[in-house]
Amino acid sequence: MKQREQNRSCLWLVLLFGIFIGVFTVWDLLTPPKNFSEFENRYLKQRPTFSWEGLMDNSYTQGYEGFINDQFVLRNQWIDLKSKAEIGLLKVENNGIVYGRQNMMFAKYQSFDPAQLEKNLGFLEEFAQGKDSLTLAVIPSAYEIYPENLPYGLKQVNQKSEIEAIYSRLGTLMETVDLYPTLTENKENYIYYRTDHHWTTDGAYLAYVQYCKEKGHTPVSVDTLSRKEVEGFYGTYFNKSKNTSAKPDTLAYYEIPMDSVTIDGVDKEGYLDTSQFKNRDKYAAFLYGNNGVTVLKSGNNQNHQDGETSRILIVKDSFSNCFAPFLTYNYDEVYVVDLRSFPKGMTELLESTPFDDILIMYNFMNLESDTNLYRLKY
Repeated sequence: MKQREQNRSCLWLVLLFGIFIGVFTVWDLLTPPKNFSEFENRYLKQRPTFSWEGLMDNSYTQGYEGFINDQFVLRNQWIDLKSKAEIGLLKVENNGIVYGRQNMMFAKYQSFDPAQLEKNLGFLEEFAQGKDSLTLAVIPSAYEIYPENLPYGLKQVNQKSEIEAIYSRLGTLMETVDLYPTLTENKENYIYYRTDHHWTTDGAYLAYVQYCKEKGHTPVSVDTLSRKEVEGFYGTYFNKSKNTSAKPDTLAYYEIPMDSVTIDGVDKEGYLDTSQFKNRDKYAAFLYGNNGVTVLKSGNNQNHQDGETSRILIVKDSFSNCFAPFLTYNYDEVYVVDLRSFPKGMTELLESTPFDDILIMYNFMNLESDTNLYRLKY
């Protein structure tokens, strides 16, 4: 009798599980696939086209598995449930992102490839030969400015000492800008995002002021500019960790007038792609993201001289996207190059366009890992 009841209970469990699987399978089949996930800020994999060749080499199977993983119903809710369960278990990291104090997130960055950094420093040394007015600014990551907000016991790469070593090595070939003092002195302000790897526009402005000080320029006062704010920004760290308890950031920008903005030869309206403010990756609004050559021209230059055109070239990663527009108050034209998307050789640009100053500005993590700095040679 007892055995019969146990068998009956098992049968009911199997039946309920089968109903659960059946309902979700039908629901999944009837739900149209989505193209983009706002929650994860990425494009989702689509149903692969069947072919016998793909079936035989396993590419179709792998593609279909990726499609199922990206498109199953209630995906966002399952991710949210997983995140809350991990937080309930006091887990302090997920997918390479650690959860710190004051609602801050940080990349888990405990080592790097010294060989790649050595290559990149060699490219900078080669680029510096025969050039005047060349400046290097290496930006520390947020955890260096807020070490007290890291999880207890987490040992990260000492970026400060690494940057000092870089400046010591390259300091005879180019000017360097030490951003640590101004960033640490203003750490009580909102100068790095909580959910993103970038500094805020206020952090970028501090670097701009420091650069102007080094070059003998007068920085524009933000009090003379119109400030705007966009709420609900969830950045790259959130997208990686899916920490649903994260506190969203506020993105600030300034209304900086431009006479013209061209990106890879295409005219744009202003330096901001305001349509991005409707999306999760709001930081992509600055300079329309990471493009090859962006040229900002304006009448903002406080030291403009009739008959002359002053220019600066910035070779950068995405940290400079919110930094570069401030320089229109010190130069007539600001050229911004991202080597990841650069359509031509640097030599051609330098030969066709004279620059008063060249600024190389990278976050340390990007400077050591970037595989495009070799483009400076051509």
